Amino acid sequence: MSSLRRVITAAIVLLLTAAGAAAQPAERPNVVLVIADDLGWGDLGSYGSPIMRTPRLDRLAAEGVRFTAAYVAAAVCSPSRAGLMTGRYPQRHGYEFNTSGRDVEIGLSTDERTLGDLMRGAGYATGYVGKWHLGRRPARQPLSRGFDEYFGLLTGGTTYFAGDHPEAVLDPDRPAGTRAGREIYSGREVVEVEEYLTDVFTRRAVDFIDRHAGGQAPFFLVLSYNAPHTPLQATREYMDTVAHVEDFRTRIYAAMVSSVDRGVGAVVDRLAAHGVDDDTLVVFMSDNGCVGYAAIACSNGPFSGTKRFHLEGGIRIPFIMHWPKGLEAGQVYDEPVISLDLFATFAGLAGISLDDGVVRDGVDLVPYLTGDTDGRPHDVLYWRAGPNRAIRMGRWKLFEVNRADPAATHGGGRLLPLQDYPDASPHGQVSLLYDLEDDEAERVNLADQLPERMRDLRERLDRWEDSLALPVWPSNRSTITEIDGDLVQLFF
Repeated sequence: MSSLRRVITAAIVLLLTAAGAAAQPAERPNVVLVIADDLGWGDLGSYGSPIMRTPRLDRLAAEGVRFTAAYVAAAVCSPSRAGLMTGRYPQRHGYEFNTSGRDVEIGLSTDERTLGDLMRGAGYATGYVGKWHLGRRPARQPLSRGFDEYFGLLTGGTTYFAGDHPEAVLDPDRPAGTRAGREIYSGREVVEVEEYLTDVFTRRAVDFIDRHAGGQAPFFLVLSYNAPHTPLQATREYMDTVAHVEDFRTRIYAAMVSSVDRGVGAVVDRLAAHGVDDDTLVVFMSDNGCVGYAAIACSNGPFSGTKRFHLEGGIRIPFIMHWPKGLEAGQVYDEPVISLDLFATFAGLAGISLDDGVVRDGVDLVPYLTGDTDGRPHDVLYWRAGPNRAIRMGRWKLFEVNRADPAATHGGGRLLPLQDYPDASPHGQVSLLYDLEDDEAERVNLADQLPERMRDLRERLDRWEDSLALPVWPSNRSTITEIDGDLVQLFF
């Protein structure tokens, strides 16, 4: 080989080595993402709950970053998770509504890049434990979406006990049900699980950490609890931790929250036992607000609305980030963020460029939390579910929702019959404008008083909607409820 050729070859090697180092930094943290199901903003002690017992999550918040204005991209489970998993508003790829029992036929498009694809592509060992709810066909299951390992539930919910169990405490108002069609999977195989499901998911997550902590590659684990989603079921042991709660059904709910708290504690303890807790980013969140249809004292804090609403109570969530090596402890972050930000945040930690031409709606939060970037992560956030849509810009929040037929029966939040509903109501829409800085509970509608503000927000919503796809499947579930004295119809 000539000397010139040797010089050129050496230069190429150096360039490739430098490029590889840039793409995969030497010190990349492990990442654990924990998702609770239907947990309200006010259901943790650190978020003001007077009845829940969540010492481990409260400690995680005190030693990390507690977000006060964190949102999800949808007010119900499945599209919220589709946004989280892709870093894109779910309406961009047609995932606008819940699958509602249709997830054998439909689910997250295989054209979408997932968090699993992202992290495995960066050399992470990837695992998913718990609720998936993004499609049941093999091509849409976690093992086909970037995850090396999977143990959990493909559908939106199931029972926490497979049958009679001596420790079971069940909701007296609702039958326990069965797991028919809502089975538990290990990989692609159905398995029998007799123990309390939340504890089983915790053990599986801990086992994943045991096998991957200290390995050559960093790991990415999603622990997606289906608790405290209905049915209300707990163990006697967890009921004892919340014996102070008087209402029996609320006590079951509080016990389920306690089981999640203890599970998070077990995960954090195992990270510490392996000596990787400082080098692991732990993120805790809920997939939407707590429910309004179970007649329990769950809490969305000071906010109006519940799951299914684009009011704050339906889309604002508890959100905690804990990374001792990378984030200053004890922070309270008040600027609006959204679950879509985790895609860009994890990409940044893994050293992955997202300059691939795909529109993504999140931003890397780490520079904002470390002070390396000034300003706020988002000027505007958006939501849509069929004809109903919302926007937050700074202190202002606009929510436009279909009027219901005046002859309709007020369902108190109950589901309407399964059918395809038209987009536009012949009875028009209700427009609700709130100043979240002075009225975080969304009690005072300013729509008639601020026409210029209304016009600006509507124009921004229109421009955003022009960038979206049509829903791939229609809404087939709906709720009649009352907002600000008007009977309205929510779609999900």
